[in-house]
Amino acid sequence: MGLTKIVLADELKNICEKIFLAVGASLEEAKIVSDSLVESNLLGVDSHGVMRVPDYVRMVKEGKIRVKAEIKVVKDVGATILVDGDFGFGQVVARKAANLVLEKAELYGVGAVGIIRSNHVGRLGEYTTFIAEHNMIGIMFCNSAPKGGLVAPYGGAERRFGTNPISIAFPSNSRPFLLDFATSIVAEGKLRRKYMLKERIPEGWIIDREGNISTDPADFYERNGALLPFGEHKGYALSMAVDALSGILTGAHFVSHPEFLGGNNALLIALKISNFRSIEEFKSEVDEYFKVIGNTPPAKGFSKVVVPGEIEYNTKEQRLKNGIPVDIEIWKRIENVAKELDVIL
Repeated sequence: MGLTKIVLADELKNICEKIFLAVGASLEEAKIVSDSLVESNLLGVDSHGVMRVPDYVRMVKEGKIRVKAEIKVVKDVGATILVDGDFGFGQVVARKAANLVLEKAELYGVGAVGIIRSNHVGRLGEYTTFIAEHNMIGIMFCNSAPKGGLVAPYGGAERRFGTNPISIAFPSNSRPFLLDFATSIVAEGKLRRKYMLKERIPEGWIIDREGNISTDPADFYERNGALLPFGEHKGYALSMAVDALSGILTGAHFVSHPEFLGGNNALLIALKISNFRSIEEFKSEVDEYFKVIGNTPPAKGFSKVVVPGEIEYNTKEQRLKNGIPVDIEIWKRIENVAKELDVIL
């Protein structure tokens, strides 16, 4: 890691809020988006944190993100809802969808909300964890990409998919289990961070436009290369499934479709645990499961076995106490945006 500036979480939220307000967001929008970005930094998922602020501001200025967007329910049938985000801030759209899916699951035992015409929703785990904190199981799929895609299919040399992430979360008596990953070898935000910091990347992340393995992020951002799916054919197959569930099903289309709606389109599902067994029994068994997995003797080269989400929650504890390290280059970009908007940091 290069040079960083340490900033307390509340201070960072305040800075983000002032910037989003200055660009025309409502107070509610500014708070939701700022909380989401800083929470990502707290968890150590810096690729989805405040490094996004300059991009969001640029997108608002270009009219790609609509402030004070009119988020609408366009279809409501039984346990399902379809939400049109009006290309507003993705975090605001997804938070509304998460609240709606909880209502449906409470009523029917299961709920599913499709999201179309939204902007970058951030970490999917934010919304599945929110569902888990309400004693339900949260599942989310998202076909996130600009038109044309970002990721090549296994064996292919051109972009066809988004990074198409998946998240699942369920509760315990301590902290939720959290699975949250892209079906590409790495989230685009992590690649973008390397590009912004002018760092090389490991082999196997991207190919150049001729289909050759590259370690230069510029081959992706400047010369139309492509990310690769994780696990070769397995990640490729999952990516197609995510495109179908979040794009084809919702009517947003698959990412490389000529009429793809663009932005982030998603499917959010909630399962009411108490319709299957008591929540107390479920949580107790998850606690036991965490212990059994965590107590597995470590293989050579490992100090311990960690449960999904454990590293992120431990990172949050440390960063709440010690502050959030923000890369100097990213901090400079935030300072420049603030200066352009006459925001005093």
